[in-house]
Amino acid sequence: MGKLVLNTTTDLMKVPEGAGIKLHDGRVGKVEENMADGQWLSVAFDDGEVELVHSQDIAEVYEPE
Repeated sequence: MGKLVLNTTTDLMKVPEGAGIKLHDGRVGKVEENMADGQWLSVAFDDGEVELVHSQDIAEVYEPE
């Protein structure tokens, strides 16, 4: 799995469904939907919860397998 580290030039518009996400608080999940606004992703976490995640909370994005 290739790792993409987010920085100020990362375009969230291009994050595909199925991509892995790691948040600054350590939680990891998988992108269920990209809202295509450049700021919000719908992410399913390992505990089954789905939540909207803002770009500022994302530490890393992993390419889908």
